[in-house]
Amino acid sequence: MGNRAVITTEENFEKNSGLGIYLHWNGGRDSVQGSLEYCRLRAFRRPENDDYGWARLCQVASNFLGADGTSIGIDDVTRLDMDNGDNGVYLIKDWRIVGRRFFSGEEQDCYSLEEFLKALDDSQPEHQKLGMQMIEALRFHGMTISDVSWNYQYEIAKRIDNGLAAKPFEIGKFYTDCRNRPFNIVKIVDKPYMQAVIEKDGEEMKVPRFEWKDGSESILIGDDRMSRRAILSMEEVSS
Repeated sequence: MGNRAVITTEENFEKNSGLGIYLHWNGGRDSVQGSLEYCRLRAFRRPENDDYGWARLCQVASNFLGADGTSIGIDDVTRLDMDNGDNGVYLIKDWRIVGRRFFSGEEQDCYSLEEFLKALDDSQPEHQKLGMQMIEALRFHGMTISDVSWNYQYEIAKRIDNGLAAKPFEIGKFYTDCRNRPFNIVKIVDKPYMQAVIEKDGEEMKVPRFEWKDGSESILIGDDRMSRRAILSMEEVSS
């Protein structure tokens, strides 16, 4: 007995060849969808393009399921129990479920997405967790962690090494993208939900705001992804 499922891509299923993942437990749609969304938020490479994506999905799921040797497996789809009598097969693309096979029942809906994302994040090693505040902000703004920081964990460790105290933005104070060589200097005018109202060069604008797991905050300024700059709450400057 179990709550079995297989996860693979549509291409692998149709050609009956290629990697897939077998879950003995937590194979319901709410659990699988939550696992895929967590991997997307972590900005992992997509399984349909890169075997590293399969490895990261297994890593996240294994951290959650524990060390039971029968809880998760990875193999060619021809050797996986696709017609398993539980949840069948999930076909995925871009970290989303795009199709089902060997399933015609009622989809499992025991966990809210937020609840499962929190459980997944809590089960990861401490240095790999995102924190629910960051997860909620990423989902609110439709972003992934790579949009916020090129290396989230490294940035937090670097702050600790440099003795920077984690603190949030304060309304009325000024911050820069680089304290040693200031280029962009902004004033925090207000902090509505998941956003910040800033003043830059005499103009007010609303920008995405993110709370890091150490209690610090950052904002993103710029018109598009290529020109965005991050400003951290530890980079306070005098007016």
